[in-house]
Amino acid sequence: MSEAYEREAENFLAALAEEYYQNGAGLKETLDLSPIYEQHAALFTRASVDDLLAKRATKADRHIAQFAAFEHLDSSARALTEEITNAETQATLEWDAKTIPYRLGSSLLGREPDRSRRRQLHQRLLAITEQHNPRRADRLALMHTEVKGLGFAGYEPFCDELLGFDLPRLARQMQDLLASTSALWAQELRAALAEGAVPPDEADVSDLRYLLGAPQFDPLFPKENLLPALEQTLAGLGISLESQSNLHLDTEERPLKSPRAFCAPVWVPSDVRLVIMPRGGREDYISLLHEAGHAEHFAHADADAPFAFRCLGDNSVTEAYAFILNMLLRSPTWLEQVAGIEPDDAYLRFARFYQIYYLRRYAAKLAYEQELHASDHLGPHLAARYSQLLGEAMGVDVPAASYLSDVDDGFYCAGYLRAWMLEVHLRKELVAQFGDCWFATRGAGDFLKDLWRLGQELNADELAQRLGYPGLDVNLLIADLLSPPRA
Repeated sequence: MSEAYEREAENFLAALAEEYYQNGAGLKETLDLSPIYEQHAALFTRASVDDLLAKRATKADRHIAQFAAFEHLDSSARALTEEITNAETQATLEWDAKTIPYRLGSSLLGREPDRSRRRQLHQRLLAITEQHNPRRADRLALMHTEVKGLGFAGYEPFCDELLGFDLPRLARQMQDLLASTSALWAQELRAALAEGAVPPDEADVSDLRYLLGAPQFDPLFPKENLLPALEQTLAGLGISLESQSNLHLDTEERPLKSPRAFCAPVWVPSDVRLVIMPRGGREDYISLLHEAGHAEHFAHADADAPFAFRCLGDNSVTEAYAFILNMLLRSPTWLEQVAGIEPDDAYLRFARFYQIYYLRRYAAKLAYEQELHASDHLGPHLAARYSQLLGEAMGVDVPAASYLSDVDDGFYCAGYLRAWMLEVHLRKELVAQFGDCWFATRGAGDFLKDLWRLGQELNADELAQRLGYPGLDVNLLIADLLSPPRA
């Protein structure tokens, strides 16, 4: 691959990350992708992509071909992407005699204790979601057409070949996970619904969203301790957040700022941005630690490594580094030593419940997305299947209206599932080498930095093999989920 192509590709990714940062940080009301794609249009022409797909001799070549093909799809759909994103950014609803941003509604949903009001707010949010579904369907149909134009039989074969996920095998692994955790999930769900005074036969996603928000534990995680907890965690690993000149922490409150933390790797590793609007509460801590895992990964990437390994590759890897930090919220030792909390059985049981929820949800999403991308018609039957498959996994009613909004490009749900498997492998190795207090050990920090320097040269399977496993093992993840919480 020519150096000129790689330079322009990196410039393109930097401009894209800057634009997403400006919009997500609340500095811009609109997301303007078209000028960026137009400026770099030569990267993603059909001829360029066909040429790159035909020359996948090395790992770097494969990473660049993957990048070009997926960005070709994004470029084709950019007008619809902008329309949908800007509509969501600008959408508002009336709540408590105030006009609030649509983006803020989901966080309010997780904090609303009154079931009647929660249902009302949820319905208002779903009404806005439904308004955008026709454009989402147009965008997905366009992508399905484009992958066939690139010579692939369909969207799943396109993703599977370029990402190397082996989606059929992963789907079987996730069916094992769903079956293995079914009884425990049903038991824990009944207990959670009873504690929340929600009749099981009336429960829906909004109730589950509130229960998962766990407001009863929020006083343990005050806003003022959020950043100190992150700083202490990183310091224990030998990382001074304050001294990282290449990592900018954006904590300013702005009306349009995303309520969830996010990481914007503008130039890897020289300009990485970690964005948070501190609110306090357990989920805020999870979100910040997760995005800090991304940020530290990108900030420690080898500056001399090829562009293909610093900026591209298997995103399951960076997600695993994000999970390794946010999973500290399940660690009694971290909770005591860093958060200053003495976790009881109720909290630790909830933390496991939270983890099982996400894994079951994403396992069901994978099954649904396989059906979605295999279908030639994006009609009501798919909305019904979404509601059915997610509902069976969650044990509550799931609204069909979210059947397109709850889908990320490129089977990203599969990337998350692979990352959760890799995280268990990483955590077991950290504990084996450095003990339960690995997060307070510079040796563990050096261990992680050695992996972070690789960027994403290795995929999740290769990293698992580097740690001494044959590959990603779902049984380790299942065992971790079924293990009793320990106070």
